[in-house]
Amino acid sequence: MHGYMSTYQVAKTLGVNIQTVRHYIRKGELKAARVGKKYIICQEDLDAFLAGRKEVRTLEKIGLTEKGSQKVHEIKKNAESILTYLEECPGADVNELAESLGLGRREILRALRRLEEKDLAYCEASGEKVDRQSDPWFATPRRRS
Repeated sequence: MHGYMSTYQVAKTLGVNIQTVRHYIRKGELKAARVGKKYIICQEDLDAFLAGRKEVRTLEKIGLTEKGSQKVHEIKKNAESILTYLEECPGADVNELAESLGLGRREILRALRRLEEKDLAYCEASGEKVDRQSDPWFATPRRRS
């Protein structure tokens, strides 16, 4: 089975005990499918798990306050909503996004910067320079592997 791993293989990859991998699965932190009495984990789910763990460690490392952590989660949530909107209605500008999603322009711009940094969205310039407030935004086409 290409692209799928057993809990043993994941444990070996992560350098942890197999019980730890099962713990992550039971807590819902690591997605897995049950096949008989065993679990299988696809590479995409393992990558998502690792990215989430990295983000948690990064936030812990910089020592954000509770309010700061809430702001980061709010920006992520807004970014997900914006990306969904851009996939369904490409070419929206900041004003359209703000009006359609019921968010402030400031929140929209923060979330768009996050999406742009992660190469999930881009702004197409109508003039020589990109005007991130009035030029249209598009979701970056997702690559299928």
